[in-house]
This record gives sequence, structure tokens and C-alpha cells, in this order.
Amino acid sequence: LLLCVLCMFLVYIDQQLAAEIIFGIALVMLIISLAISVREIQISVKALDLHLSDMEL
Repeated sequence: LLLCVLCMFLVYIDQQLAAEIIFGIALVMLIISLAISVREIQISVKALDLHLSDMEL
């Protein structure tokens, strides 16, 4: 999010090339963040399944 704000500031001060580079980096970091979140959800689901299976026994 901070890089997106920096990108907008760079566009405002007419630094187009730097803004494009920062925007690209920000997009890659957002994709990585989304992938990590999906992995955390998968781990949580497995933990809940394990916990619920223990309760059934």
C-alpha cells in the first residue's frame, strides 16, 4: 500500500518512469501477499479439520 501511495506521488511530480517501476514492484508484492494469505487459510482449514476430527472421537 505504501508503494502505491509513492507511485501516485511520483505521477504527481511527473516522474513517470520511476512511478511505473514502483507500480510494478507494488503489484508483485500484492500478488505475493495474496498468495501468502491463501496459504495461511489452507493451513487454518487443515488445523480446524484436525481439531474437529479429534472432537468426534
